[in-house]
Amino acid sequence: MVAMVNLVSGFGTSLRLMRSILLFLMASTVILADVRYQLRCEIESSDKVVSKSGALADAMKDCSSEILQTADRQMIRNAKSSQIIEFGTETTILIDHVKQTWTKNGAGQADLAAQAAMEQLKQMGAVFKMTSNPLEEKKQIAGFESKGMASLLNMSFNFPGMDKGMSSVALMEFWVSETAPGAKEILAYAAKNGPSASPTMRMMGQFLASVPGGNQLLKDGSALIGQMMEMTMTMETKGLADTLKMKMTLRAEGFDEKPIPASEFAIPAGYKEVK
Repeated sequence: MVAMVNLVSGFGTSLRLMRSILLFLMASTVILADVRYQLRCEIESSDKVVSKSGALADAMKDCSSEILQTADRQMIRNAKSSQIIEFGTETTILIDHVKQTWTKNGAGQADLAAQAAMEQLKQMGAVFKMTSNPLEEKKQIAGFESKGMASLLNMSFNFPGMDKGMSSVALMEFWVSETAPGAKEILAYAAKNGPSASPTMRMMGQFLASVPGGNQLLKDGSALIGQMMEMTMTMETKGLADTLKMKMTLRAEGFDEKPIPASEFAIPAGYKEVK
């Protein structure tokens, strides 16, 4: 029983860690013009394994989001929650639409939370190794030519109470476009300030610095300047009663460049702040 609890807890934490990487990558592209688009999510998995863990099943729900970006802020929202990033101050506001509450975190708090998640996994016996390389071929995504990078993340887990270890292999591909809406502003911003100028890219750098191979990912990723168009992750986990296979695809579509009113970023009336 202890082993199963550790498996669920550790795997859930590692999945949240992967989603944090994606959010950091998305937020690293500060733009100067208003853009609204959808980030569609599709998940394919071995249902037998997922159905045994309510926590894991919940972590895989509601992964489609709407993205709103202006010169000052970015919002990532779905039916259950919204995350607002203020680029200038690196402040993050998390809004829970189910509980009708909101939390405001300073620049260092989100970074510390990501590092804490990594440290928690390490203390539970997790080992990580990451490799990456740019992709030579280009492809069309939502009608825009995109260039990509592939990363391979190997994770092994030896939690207390387990008879045998658990291992995961995750292949990730990131694709960006230099011609999609918002891309020209991103390119201009990067040319002026450097690819690592974004505050969230600095957060990502501190976070990935603790992952072997993470610095190489940052180096390779600095060449991928443009609008984030697609991210895929194919993961296989062994050591469970059944092998878990999962593929997650997030794809940008439905771009709209109309001005976004400030009211879109307002915290809904009646929501309570949680400190």
